[in-house]
Amino acid sequence: MPRIGYGAGDGKMIAAISLMRRQDVKSLTQFRRHWLDIHGPLVCAFPGLRRYVQCHVVASAAMNEAARSMRIDGFPILYFDSDQDRTRAHRSPEMAACNVDSRQFVGAVSRVIADVSGDPRSNAGRFSLIEIWPEDVSPAPRSVHYRVREQGAAPNSVIPHLSVIAGAVTQTWYDSLVDLECAVDTLDDSRSARFVVEEHWLV
Repeated sequence: MPRIGYGAGDGKMIAAISLMRRQDVKSLTQFRRHWLDIHGPLVCAFPGLRRYVQCHVVASAAMNEAARSMRIDGFPILYFDSDQDRTRAHRSPEMAACNVDSRQFVGAVSRVIADVSGDPRSNAGRFSLIEIWPEDVSPAPRSVHYRVREQGAAPNSVIPHLSVIAGAVTQTWYDSLVDLECAVDTLDDSRSARFVVEEHWLV
């Protein structure tokens, strides 16, 4: 069964989402280990950060060809209460340290800034479906909607820009990978790129 990933009490948030591809010389295991153990703690030190989750793309029959062709290995999502908090984090020495570390394992990245409709939460299932849409959409009732404001290269970073267009991003949580795959199997063909991710909440 899908999990509703939001609640009315937490207010609005702003998300900085990265669409991230690993370096060709890094195996998927090496990429994930560095991201979790080395890069993750650096991000956790950002001032003004409300929540931080690493969404690791996992192989699944629920992924479609549009997603596979993008070759995205992960979606770090940073949540902030305000633009002021986000700007403070992005101008901080901690962000500068992250930009240096990114050169060790990230091959290409595109950064999306979005308004969050709903309240994403960690949950027991740890699996969610992330969909990237070419233009803005009306989200399904159980999905969290990231309404994209801007997209471009990561600020102050030398990592190559990943040329992927995101008009909107939606995310839906499930109790298990089996539930997710069964739900996607009943959906009509979509214009979205569908990614199955395992979540690691660090803040």
